[in-house]
Order: sequence, then C-alpha cells, then structure tokens
Amino acid sequence: MALDWKGNEVKGKAYRAAILGIDATMAAAIIHAKGDHGPGAHSKRRFITRSSELERGTRIVQPARKIRTRVVGRWGVRGVVYARRIELGFQGKDSRGRVVDAPSYPYLRPAAEEEYPKLKRRVTRAFRHA
Repeated sequence: MALDWKGNEVKGKAYRAAILGIDATMAAAIIHAKGDHGPGAHSKRRFITRSSELERGTRIVQPARKIRTRVVGRWGVRGVVYARRIELGFQGKDSRGRVVDAPSYPYLRPAAEEEYPKLKRRVTRAFRHA
C-alpha cells in the first residue's frame, strides 16, 4: 500500500483557514466594539458617542496574512486621537494645560475577550470548508 503524502497541500489549507478565521474574528470584534454607545452607555461602563468618529476609526488595520510560519492580522482604531483615552482613561494635564481625570470606558478589550475564544471554531470551520 502506498501513502500519498500531501503535506504541503494540507499546510497551505491550514494557513488559508487561519487567515479566514482571523479575519472573521477581527470583523466580529470590530462589530462588538462599535456597538452599544448610545444613551445610557455610561451605566454599562461604555462610552457615549457624540460624533461616531471612534466607530468609523475602528477597523481592520492589517488583514490577516502569512508571515514566515505565522498568520497575523491587526485591528483597532486608526486616525482618532482620543481613542486611547477612551479605552484606558486619562489622568493628568492635557496639551492645553487642563487637569483631566477621565475614567476609562473600554471597548476594544471587551470585544477581544468576547470574540477571541471563538477563533479556534472559526479556523476549524474554514479548514473543513476549504
């Protein structure tokens, strides 16, 4: 009996599935991060949006791609100066010399904590359907 080894084919399929799974997870995290910022949001420890600028800036920064033996992608906020202050809070003087004590209203971390555990399932599903 001869074994027809298709290691490179399987490895390629695994990388493609990882790319699809990571992109799907980042997209789901973005949807989660953009949600629930209307009236009453502070009572849920969420920020209240006024201009939707933060939501527009939350996106896939770099789609998933293979780099050597890993698959990586990046998501977050681009082009919104105050995004870090919303996520982490800020205490101290701002650029205008005002003393600020702003609480944190995390939106990226909760989205990641909700969606990252689903990554394995998404990669597995993509591998099976590839």
